[in-house]
Amino acid sequence: MKRTLSCALALLTLLPALLTPARANSAPTHWEGSPGSEVLAVEADCPIAVLHEDLSFQVAESDDYSLNAQVKAVYQMENPTAEDRKVQMAFSLEESVWDFDPGGVSITAGGETLPFQLVWDGVSPDYRPQSFDPDQTGTLYTFHLSSAPEGSDNTLTLPAPQGNLWVDCDGIHSYSGEEDGSLTLGSRQEATVWVYALNGVLDYTVSGGYTVDTEEVPFSAYFRSYLEEQYGDRCAGYLDSLAACKYRQLEEQWTNSPLALMEWLENLDYSDVPLQFLYTANFPAGETVEVAVSYNTRSDGAREGTADWQHTFTYLLSPARHWASFGTLDVTVDAGESGYPYVIASSLPLEAQPDGSYSAHAEGLPEEDLSFTLYSAPQLSFSDRVTSTLGITTYTLALWRLLAIPAGLGLVLLLGILLWRRNRKKGH
Repeated sequence: MKRTLSCALALLTLLPALLTPARANSAPTHWEGSPGSEVLAVEADCPIAVLHEDLSFQVAESDDYSLNAQVKAVYQMENPTAEDRKVQMAFSLEESVWDFDPGGVSITAGGETLPFQLVWDGVSPDYRPQSFDPDQTGTLYTFHLSSAPEGSDNTLTLPAPQGNLWVDCDGIHSYSGEEDGSLTLGSRQEATVWVYALNGVLDYTVSGGYTVDTEEVPFSAYFRSYLEEQYGDRCAGYLDSLAACKYRQLEEQWTNSPLALMEWLENLDYSDVPLQFLYTANFPAGETVEVAVSYNTRSDGAREGTADWQHTFTYLLSPARHWASFGTLDVTVDAGESGYPYVIASSLPLEAQPDGSYSAHAEGLPEEDLSFTLYSAPQLSFSDRVTSTLGITTYTLALWRLLAIPAGLGLVLLLGILLWRRNRKKGH
């Protein structure tokens, strides 16, 4: 009877790679530590080898200043030992909570779909806050503020709290914090403010008409309902991971101030943070297994030194060094439908193909992580440099060119009239 072995890991070698601002690759991992203090770890002696990796980017246009891409990494992975191996793997990338859609992730091994966990910003899905108990029962205050007379505000003032407060609102148009730690929210129209007092006690002052309802509820239940309303459609099935990350953010906020506005935490959603897909794959003794990971990502857009936008994609290759060995790598970039079909810079020698795509081949794992930049022209021109230096955008340049045609015709017509008048005078 065969034994199933698990590849255990050691953190210090992988964690810097997992937190590097780049997208993405797999490494063998596991959690170390007790609940609430876990860290993702890597093993140096896992025998599984990567024979080959096919990496593809299918790039499409977007409605904003970034391009969208479907990234797919397909690995041929070998277990050369005489025993079955069960390996927990982490695919590391960097995304923002606001942009990332777990519904676009697919992970398979041997053709079978694998379940996976999301790990946001290095926080275990089982994380428990250290500075407060999320299961503690507090008081939820729901304020309904009446409309204010014309030219004035109906304000709700919360003095510096004695315990932690969580504040959410709808219809508030202004808020101000004072040096003494108090907060004032103002509204001209009807508004609703939810204040959760973790210790149940709340002092407040309202300048106009209002009603207030109270409810005793565990913070975890209230916070969960907020997450479901805010992220549920997109992150259904992965709210535990998001809640753990938000608990960590809330801890940091409450460390600085006992009063936390929901808006402050949501503003963090727009910044890229490390993200891992955590999954487990089985490798039968002496066999090769195909492992495939696909997800959607976006480019980093910049207009520096050019009239048009440059779009850069990055992919973290370095975690793959933790496998027993790495064979070959093939990279394909297809951006023909993106409006930015040309690769103008790359860390690997991406070569143009007859179909308009780009490809590169590497023997062994490249020393640098993959990075490539797309542009709307095959190369940066002198016109790009000049228009960028003058602060002229592509659209302004196109408008100038459009206006230059009638202006040029007008100039030719004017010169013709002047020459005609001159010749006419000479004739007399």
